[in-house]
Amino acid sequence: MRIDEVTHFLALAADGHVAHAAEALGVSQSTLSRSIGRLEAEMGVELFDRSKNRLELNRYGRILLTHASRALTEFETARARIDALRDPSAGTVSIAYVSSFGSWLIPRVVGDYRALFPEIRFVLSGGTADTVLEAISGGAADVAFLSPDPRDPEIDWRPLTSERLALGVPEGHPLASREGVQVSELEELDFVALKPGSGLRGIADSYFAMHGVVPRVVMEVTELSTLRGLVRAGIGVALLPDTENDPGITLVPLADEATRVIGLATNRSRSTSAAAAQFARFVREEWS
Repeated sequence: MRIDEVTHFLALAADGHVAHAAEALGVSQSTLSRSIGRLEAEMGVELFDRSKNRLELNRYGRILLTHASRALTEFETARARIDALRDPSAGTVSIAYVSSFGSWLIPRVVGDYRALFPEIRFVLSGGTADTVLEAISGGAADVAFLSPDPRDPEIDWRPLTSERLALGVPEGHPLASREGVQVSELEELDFVALKPGSGLRGIADSYFAMHGVVPRVVMEVTELSTLRGLVRAGIGVALLPDTENDPGITLVPLADEATRVIGLATNRSRSTSAAAAQFARFVREEWS
């Protein structure tokens, strides 16, 4: 069954006159009659009761009318959705990101882009590095802001920017007045940390391992906000991004600098909408 046959059938069912329906459709009467004839042959029944002046749907035609109307509506909906995907200035872009980027990076990027393309909608989802990688790998997200590089052959990860890590200590801590701290001094401190699987935890572990330091981790948590709260409460110190000020916490620079490189990730093996592809190009051009 062809879409034009369905359209012709619906027009004739609504009007009942071949001449009128053909004129409304912009086709000849013979074209319309042949189209209905093919449809009836495919159905194996006549769909209209023919009288001298008019065609009336019979019981077979009324059954087809119900389902043909639904089918045409679904087809038009599909076409509209496809057109939206093809339009880079509209549609929806799904973004997964490491939760700690949600307070500074994501608002800036999304705000800059919507200033250019106000019709774009965003679906934002924050999580750990593992959950963000899962989202971009499984197709739940169009793009992802992720750190560190996942080193996955299916993921195209390109660095955008970086942020330094500093030692976060509570106000009044003996190190709070220092202009810097050596990595060798950290081994005697009680640390609170994110659980393994977090990108920030992986970067911190690599930093300590590179300098031969084994930190004394007294507590592990799943969220950066909780980690900051534990530092403020004096439970321990932590390596924290220096991108935002946190009342109650002093960020002491590390003499041996530690950085977190942030990149934009896309999935090489999955097709993407024009809107998502244009957004990814914008981010790479503006932030790389």
